[in-house]
Amino acid sequence: MEKIKCLIYPFLLVTVLYLSSCTRDDDYKKFAAGGERSYPGKPTAVIAQTGNKRVLLKVALGPDPLVARIKLYWNNRADSLEVPVVRSNGDTVRVFVDQHLNEGTNNFEVYTFNSRNDKSIVTNVSGNMFGDNYLSTVPKTNRPITSVALSAFPFITINWGTALISEQYIEIKYTDVSGTAQTLTVPSPSVSTKLPNYKAGTAITYRSIYAPDATSFDVISASASPVDMSAASYTAATSGYLYQPTGSKVLTAVKTWVPSGTNGIVIGFADLASTGYKALIVVNPDNTLTITAAPGPPLATGAPYTMFTAGLPTPYTPNAAFPGSTSCNNTYDPVTKTYKVRYGTGTAGSYRVVEEIITLN
Repeated sequence: MEKIKCLIYPFLLVTVLYLSSCTRDDDYKKFAAGGERSYPGKPTAVIAQTGNKRVLLKVALGPDPLVARIKLYWNNRADSLEVPVVRSNGDTVRVFVDQHLNEGTNNFEVYTFNSRNDKSIVTNVSGNMFGDNYLSTVPKTNRPITSVALSAFPFITINWGTALISEQYIEIKYTDVSGTAQTLTVPSPSVSTKLPNYKAGTAITYRSIYAPDATSFDVISASASPVDMSAASYTAATSGYLYQPTGSKVLTAVKTWVPSGTNGIVIGFADLASTGYKALIVVNPDNTLTITAAPGPPLATGAPYTMFTAGLPTPYTPNAAFPGSTSCNNTYDPVTKTYKVRYGTGTAGSYRVVEEIITLN
């Protein structure tokens, strides 16, 4: 009896193993029916960018060379769009969706397909669209400017007012010292902006750029506004002497100067700038200076001005307290941005004569 059991057990074990093997084979045949299935490589990334009544999807393809087309669904698969993949266009396919979108968030399903119509695993992405509702609320003006300051190095600093709602950045256009047009993009949180190598006397324009979010490829802006350079000013360190028939006195101050016209500045006369005595100083092509009345009342008070270049007129004599007197010959040094001036107002014998060295801060 024991011998029969020994013979039966091995037989049963072999039978079970055989049946199990047949079951696995059958299961495989069910899944393999219709041929072996392959999955195209899914995109490595899909980026959705906000647009004006449209959404841009940037589909970054993976390394699978057999991907032939992209298909996406939205509105719970009620809408779809299919685009071919042309590898010569690079590894990123741009897909614009401009139909049946909702203002605000839209959800997309993105698939890749090969030529046999095999479909990849899904990639989900959300993208925003803005339309009439947003356009009715977006600001129609540019951000205000609180002040403009210039420097000798040269650069100009623009100080901004409060950013308006949904402003993403500011675009500034200006000309540099070489005469080349420049465009500068300024992040919206900025409170001030420095323009490097600004060419004095040239125009500066700017505009605020608006969009619902920072990823927008469509943006809204008001017309460009000019930067009011008549309100711009430098600060200049000055030192020198003021000569009068009754005596002389030291001049040391920090003054404001305002650009005027081509290569011109308006600056206070001696120590009387606060009372309206101002002069227009223009740099000539040979770096000599011409000094005339400042344009417009009350800036012209104290004019006309008389140039003195060879030396002080009688009865004045250089003061030992101002060793720079011999340098004040009405010339401009473009390297150090320094003006060396000698001019006066009044009549012969009773001039108020200014000798001053003016250096931009």
